[in-house]
Amino acid sequence: MLVEINLLPKKEPKSRLFLILVTVLALFCLVSGAIFYVFMGKMENRIEQLKARLDETKALRIAEEQKMSSDQWFGSAQQLEEAVKWAEQYPLETVRILRELIKLLPERGFIMNFSYQEKETIQLTVQFDTNREAAAYVKALSEAPFVTDVKLTSLTIAQQQESDAEQQESKIEEETMPRYIGQFQLKLNEEELRKSEKEGDS
Repeated sequence: MLVEINLLPKKEPKSRLFLILVTVLALFCLVSGAIFYVFMGKMENRIEQLKARLDETKALRIAEEQKMSSDQWFGSAQQLEEAVKWAEQYPLETVRILRELIKLLPERGFIMNFSYQEKETIQLTVQFDTNREAAAYVKALSEAPFVTDVKLTSLTIAQQQESDAEQQESKIEEETMPRYIGQFQLKLNEEELRKSEKEGDS
């Protein structure tokens, strides 16, 4: 009778717990992979949506900037047109008018007040030594080519105020010399003044 002797170690049966752990781990990996895949898909979709919204926003911004630029250009054109109209209707140069009015004054005549109230109309206050000088100034203005109408609206007497030193020096004179204040209203000939302006510039 033969006797078999097995010198190899006996194989231990695999633990069922180990198989369960491996199975659970594999399932966990599969589920995690699936969840990650779904999550990444959603993220990609979200990114695409955000890109689309960003492109749309950029397009709207560009369109709005173009519109604003167009509106600004239109507004600038309007402002330029209004400026041209204003320049065409702007009252004549005040300094030049004053020079012309001063030329006609008598030697002792002084302009005290000057106002350009409305187009081609001037209010003027002038001081004279005598009422004859006031009358002569009215005549000179009426004959001036740049004046279409002149009115002496009032002529009043104002006593000249002197300092104490001046009063002591003028003791010989018993009364202070009067001064006449004339109020004038002038209508200007705009074409004539502009003509003289061009001649003066040339």
